[in-house]
This record gives sequence, structure tokens and C-alpha cells, in this order.
Amino acid sequence: MKAEVDKSLCVGHALCWREAPDVFPLDDEGYNELGGQGPVTIAPEHEEAARDGASWCPEQAIQLSE
Repeated sequence: MKAEVDKSLCVGHALCWREAPDVFPLDDEGYNELGGQGPVTIAPEHEEAARDGASWCPEQAIQLSE
């Protein structure tokens, strides 16, 4: 699975981090650290957490792909 975070949509609610801190770390300003990095590979053991974290994003800034 890959995750991509649209930095322009992330407003720093940190709900993704609350649900999946090992998958979606925050930067020093409280935004998803993966924003703007392009697709990032998610380890198989973190896929369920990634789905949970992405589902909590009110802006739908996180896109997951298989």
C-alpha cells in the first residue's frame, strides 16, 4: 500500500496522527509530515492503521492506493 498526502489540503487537525501515529507523523507545526513527499510505502503491518487514519481526515488530504 502507498499513501500520499496533499499538502495543500492538510490543515493540521492531526486526526490522522491520532488514529495512526506510526504511519502519519506530524511536523513541527502540527501538519502531516508526509505532505508533499509523493507516494510513501506503508508497511503491511501498518495498513489497517493507515486506512483508519486516512478515514478521519476531514479534508480527504490522504489518498491510499494498493
